[in-house]
Amino acid sequence: MDWLQDDVVKKQAKKTVEPWRILVVDDDQAVHEVTRLAMSRFEFEQRPVHLESVYSAAEAKEKLQGNNRYALILLDVVMETEHAGLELARYIRHHLHNTYSRIILRTGQPGVAPERNVIRDYDIDGYKAKSQLQRQDLELVFYTSLRAYRDICMLQNHRQNLERLIRAIATISQIGDLVEFTSVVMEELKLVLNMSSANLYIDAPKVFAVCQLDEKLQMVEGEGTSVQLFTGKGIESIPKQHQEYFQQAKQSKQHIIGDGHYVYFHHSEKGLDSILAFQSSQPVNKSAQQLINLFLGNVVLTFENLLLANSFEETQQLAISLMGGAMESRSKETGSHVVRVGLYAKLLAELSNQNQVYCDKISLAAQLHDVGKVGVPDMILNKPGKLEGEEWEIMKQHTIKGWEILKDTGNPIIDMAANIAIDHHERWDGNGYPHAKKQQVISLEGRITAIADVFDALCCRRCYKEPWTMEAARAEIIKGAGTHFDPELVRLFELHFDDFKQIYLDRPE
Repeated sequence: MDWLQDDVVKKQAKKTVEPWRILVVDDDQAVHEVTRLAMSRFEFEQRPVHLESVYSAAEAKEKLQGNNRYALILLDVVMETEHAGLELARYIRHHLHNTYSRIILRTGQPGVAPERNVIRDYDIDGYKAKSQLQRQDLELVFYTSLRAYRDICMLQNHRQNLERLIRAIATISQIGDLVEFTSVVMEELKLVLNMSSANLYIDAPKVFAVCQLDEKLQMVEGEGTSVQLFTGKGIESIPKQHQEYFQQAKQSKQHIIGDGHYVYFHHSEKGLDSILAFQSSQPVNKSAQQLINLFLGNVVLTFENLLLANSFEETQQLAISLMGGAMESRSKETGSHVVRVGLYAKLLAELSNQNQVYCDKISLAAQLHDVGKVGVPDMILNKPGKLEGEEWEIMKQHTIKGWEILKDTGNPIIDMAANIAIDHHERWDGNGYPHAKKQQVISLEGRITAIADVFDALCCRRCYKEPWTMEAARAEIIKGAGTHFDPELVRLFELHFDDFKQIYLDRPE
């Protein structure tokens, strides 16, 4: 019923005002002429009426089956049959499911269809005798019917707008990426702006949001198909005009409307100050502001939650990288090794068609593969030569120690890291340690990290060896397919070796 929006009172710039459409159904030509003459100058809310005439119920059905919409239907009872008008009224309500058009029955033979029975049994809005064709009588019918039709359309329009608003909010609240968030907000905002019948031509070419989180200002801006992200420590880090809107809204703690912009201000219980603003090609109607504020309020909450989630994620990433790097520093190696292992592991997971969540998790979890080395004495960890007998057995215990440190945390990244710690020295042929697992019994993350760790370790200088060339390291990984490593993962490594090589070149020792 989208056409209902067309019939709510509206002001269309530079367009002819649309008339109220009236359908007159009567087999008497004189009735049409008298009605047209009496109502020729009638207007309701500065909109004229447009009368259309049909002369039978069958002809009316044809009119009503199309996209024609009528605010008012003046309907004769007796036409091709004694009850043709009554049957048409039932057809309109029950077959066409049109409960919006107002139906006024008119008859010259009241005895055929008594008023009391008709009003009781049919969903009509009035029952008049044809003798009541004076202008005063018709104007009263038109005023009451058009007013009722207008109100019904407005209620339906509000209901549809609310449904669309809820869908828009639900869509935005499920987004976990700031770039996608901004793009979707731009599209949904245009829909919400145009829900108001007075604002059918409003556009929002630019949208931006600013939030003060801790000591940082976070900002996203979208224009057309372009989305930009900004992060800075001070107000000077964002564009000057945006600075002014943010400071003015923060100081007044109120929304700002004017100067071609609509700025929504929000102060959260978490202590965050945020604005979400859009550039408006037309003034926003006051009647629409409540709807828009409801939408923007939910959008700002989603924006703040995304920023908080990103902040927590960045903190977690930093903590994991520092923890992994701390283990490497004990063996006099840089933290770059663990970061590269995480990047190799993520790439290999992507190449093996794992979902994005898995790939993101392994990029962090793989950095903790050697966290168990915290329990290995320095004299063994940094021995310049080959480990012998008991020394080697102590070194192998770092897999079990890592598992014991990381297991059962309930955190999905740390739980994956526990699997990696215990499995990354297992071998495809079952000759690895600590549990001599074979093939698919070894966790996928363990198999992936085994390749990532060995490749990077071979390329790096260690206290017990000189660095290998990347080509030599590549050949060693390929040589280990089916014995040391999962052969399918090695195949992917070989096919995309240039990508692994680039990771090393981008993050050298």
